[in-house]
Amino acid sequence: MQAKDDLALLREYAANHSETAFTELVSRRVGFVYSAALRQVRDPQLAEEVTQAVFIILARKAARIRDQTILSGWLFRTTRFVALAHARAAARGRRYE
Repeated sequence: MQAKDDLALLREYAANHSETAFTELVSRRVGFVYSAALRQVRDPQLAEEVTQAVFIILARKAARIRDQTILSGWLFRTTRFVALAHARAAARGRRYE
């Protein structure tokens, strides 16, 4: 049996709401996303939150991601955006304390 690539797993999740496909995809890429998040935010707990948020966004946008998309690039870019949003929210919170 040949293993499916990441985009095929994402398509299966989008079409059939297959939890096993999404779980497999997350297990393959969670280390990559977490390490990218940790480099951005430099806080392990916040990096976990960013990682979780990235995969929530992936689940919501699964059907709209195009076939030409390089999923690792999409995950990295989304991780940067989410980390930046968390940093801005933290800065706003510190300013109002």
